[in-house]
Amino acid sequence: MGNTELDFFIKTIASTFARVRNGSITLTNFLDEERQTLLLKMKPSDIHMLMDGGFKNAEHKRCFIYGESIQSFQFKIKVFELVYNSRYLTVTHRKLLGALLGLGLKRECIGDIFIKENKVYFACTEEISSYIVANLTTLQGIPVELKNCTDTIEIEHTLANQTYTVSSMRLDVILASAYHLSRTVASSMIQDGLVQIQHEVCQNSSKILKENDIISVRHKGRFKIQRILGKTKSDRIKLEMGFWM
Repeated sequence: MGNTELDFFIKTIASTFARVRNGSITLTNFLDEERQTLLLKMKPSDIHMLMDGGFKNAEHKRCFIYGESIQSFQFKIKVFELVYNSRYLTVTHRKLLGALLGLGLKRECIGDIFIKENKVYFACTEEISSYIVANLTTLQGIPVELKNCTDTIEIEHTLANQTYTVSSMRLDVILASAYHLSRTVASSMIQDGLVQIQHEVCQNSSKILKENDIISVRHKGRFKIQRILGKTKSDRIKLEMGFWM
């Protein structure tokens, strides 16, 4: 998230909390994990929040923000299954998201996209669901249909594990090794705010990582420090890292 975008989000949430204190309630669009983390850090003790993404283990979630206790609420999320002929079309996350954004929709109106084998699901805000049904009729020229999904779908995150040998657990060292970068390039990315640990920006190149840390790198992806396997005879650290597929 760029600084301007981050500042705007912070101001928006601050004003939202002020309105909630005056008796209103707010339902956000889908928030990525960075925004969710920031929202939780900013939340005053007298404000209450609930989050849901339409899937079990969803990454993008809508947030219901309120003050006093409430009797009922709705997250207003629609989950669709994309029905298509897999003989003529291979659906990827990028293709489907591109098609949805090509309808003129904003990214925050779309939740997670989950693909397992030939089953394709995506979440969206209920407010724009009818528009999507009416307009998403083809994908790369192949007819598609949208089926309303009422079952609970659990997203399974598949990680590809790889073993690395590094000189230390410093963030810049791990980042350089993970993406085959020079230490200089890795440090520059960190200082430019392009790297997050646990969905929070970290601009400290010498930050020491540990097992289960999740590192997100803008434009490159995410990986997790799965296990520290020990040391080599030359006293280097051997570790296993899992990359989101």
